[in-house]
Amino acid sequence: MELAYLSHPKKRLVDHIERIVAFDTDELFKTSAKFHDLGKVCDKFQRYIKKEIASSDPHSAVSAIAFLINRYDEFDSKSKLFIFNAIRSHHGSLASKKYLIGMLLDDDSRELRLCQEQLKEILNKRDVCSYFEIDSDDMEIALEFGFEIEDLRFDMDDYITQKLLYSKLIFADKYEAITSHTFIPNDFNYPLTSLHTYKKDRLRFDSDRTEIAQTILENYQKNPNSHLYTLTAPTGIGKTLISLELALKIAEKKGKNRVIYTIPFTSIIDQTATIFDRIFPNQITKHHHKVDFKEDGENHYDYDRIKYLVESWSHSFIVSTFYQLFFAIFSENNSDNVKLQSLRNSVIVLDEVQAIPFELWKVLQPLFDTLAKKLDAVFILMSATMPIVTNRAIELAPKEQIFQNKNRYRIGYLRLEAENEDERLQVLSQQILKMAKSGDGSSSILCVVNTIKNSKLLYHLLANVLDKTTLYVLNSYMLPKDREATIDALREPNSNRVKGKILISTQVIEAGVDLDFDIGLRELSPLSSIVQTAGRVNREGKREQAEVLVFDTLGFQIYDSVLMNATEHYLKETLERKESIEEANILTYVENFFKTLDIRLSDRKEILKAIENFDFHKIGQAVREIFRTESDYTVSIALGIDLKDEESKYFEKSQTLNQWELKSYKERRFKAFASSIINIKRKDLEMLGMNVQKSDIFGLYYVDYLDGIYDSKTGFLIAEEQESLSAFD
Repeated sequence: MELAYLSHPKKRLVDHIERIVAFDTDELFKTSAKFHDLGKVCDKFQRYIKKEIASSDPHSAVSAIAFLINRYDEFDSKSKLFIFNAIRSHHGSLASKKYLIGMLLDDDSRELRLCQEQLKEILNKRDVCSYFEIDSDDMEIALEFGFEIEDLRFDMDDYITQKLLYSKLIFADKYEAITSHTFIPNDFNYPLTSLHTYKKDRLRFDSDRTEIAQTILENYQKNPNSHLYTLTAPTGIGKTLISLELALKIAEKKGKNRVIYTIPFTSIIDQTATIFDRIFPNQITKHHHKVDFKEDGENHYDYDRIKYLVESWSHSFIVSTFYQLFFAIFSENNSDNVKLQSLRNSVIVLDEVQAIPFELWKVLQPLFDTLAKKLDAVFILMSATMPIVTNRAIELAPKEQIFQNKNRYRIGYLRLEAENEDERLQVLSQQILKMAKSGDGSSSILCVVNTIKNSKLLYHLLANVLDKTTLYVLNSYMLPKDREATIDALREPNSNRVKGKILISTQVIEAGVDLDFDIGLRELSPLSSIVQTAGRVNREGKREQAEVLVFDTLGFQIYDSVLMNATEHYLKETLERKESIEEANILTYVENFFKTLDIRLSDRKEILKAIENFDFHKIGQAVREIFRTESDYTVSIALGIDLKDEESKYFEKSQTLNQWELKSYKERRFKAFASSIINIKRKDLEMLGMNVQKSDIFGLYYVDYLDGIYDSKTGFLIAEEQESLSAFD
């Protein structure tokens, strides 16, 4: 008996289902895939898909109920829940246990009443009952299941099982809907010889780096069966290429089908991906919220297919952000979860691990180990200042030896004798001027402060005295192209060396910015941030030991008190007792700092408790708060972009394009001006009295001009900065 029902326009339901079932051999997945679109056989949906009516009823819930009632005795309680939830949620967010219980036990549930009606209709279709092997609409079973799961508690293994099943189902479903095929991973073809050739042809020989790389690879050979490795080593030793070689070696040895390289910030993805692309041309996929999708043709199918492959991390070598990785792991949203299944059988590198929000450290300790084993993945964690995010990893770097041999800088303390923030800025500017004029005046100086406001005000204080051609500022109120131009202007040709120039920066310099200054200054901040700043001073280690001075907090403290208390104990109090701490000895201070934090920090967002309760919404909400994606303090604004004009073009297109083509067009246009978007604090907008417009179509605030509000040297102009500029004028 042949099923004639459609799942999508001109696509048979049975073909759609069987291509998805073929994606994975796991029994939970095969069952989920078989039942996930059962509800589409209902007459109303069939009329809708044939465009006879404008809308249809939801089909996911009845598909899940049909599975539950007709396969109740085939699975244990947790497995039934995993399958039921994956099917029920596959067109939306992953439902929390308490929501499912409410749905199943609520006598007045509209959703459940609709399911009863749909299931009765389905059981009257003999061909459907035969194919799906169903014969019951006993809703008492659903009620019994609601009571059955009330007292269930879950561990990390259960959490990953549920998330992975959901991810596999939504990925395979969407992939088949777009391509009408079952997804098959590409062969992993990234030979180590290409990397070796690149290093030989493009890089000058460095005996220290070569020796460190060799030791790391030898240590891996001695410990080849772990799922978790750490590389703890100072900046400037070539960790990027070392980790690449290690990842490729693991992939080759273990038969992995993907390398995923993650970095804290979107701003430094391009430079890392550029290096990898030189080694493996046209084989590296970048993924972040501003990435553009290059389609092969002009139709929306090409765009949708390529966009989906990128966003689901389906290619063999991905360079992306911590944000994308951790939202795949923790978010309940459909669009975030689609890439979780791509972590399977992969090598996953996390560079600059110290940038992981500290609120997640306690959660990651049990998660990394379980996730790696469950997904048969290998994690490589890298940092000069390694927080305790796992207790099971094998350290591959000879960290004590490397720190002792480098010894490129010494950290001292600079007390700013002043009463308030304005006076401290003045004293600091005088100190910088004094340093700039010492010796032959050719020393380069890096000064890192904690706030955008102070980076700008300090810059203008100095600009009133110094030659502006030697003075630069770097902060997140600058557009990406202007940040890149600043970094390029600082560097000497074909070098990371900075000569005779001064940079006032915020924390944006602390990860992935390869610059080499002579002198460093750092506002008091967590010890890990101070060491990251120090890594931009005498970076190549080819000059005499450099000085990095930590100075008093200029204004209010922006960092968590737990981090700062530990820093004051291990760094500030030490520096007040002795003259300085050399890089050769800094590792001990850093490790004691993180051991203290491991004791003092807690899972303050109660994510582990939410995992135990399968409260996926609470988990997702906690991570959104940690990454500040729903912040009341900042607004994303497109600068110098007229979105009214974009909206007019959108309305023109809406007259000729169908809804899917229009959606693709909108996404393309958004990507076109994404590089003009920055996050601005609401209070800065309020102080300027700016009434910014919002595009409802693009969901974005915008200002269609730059004059008077933006400067390519310093970024978006804040009120205090404008007052200072007026004073200096």
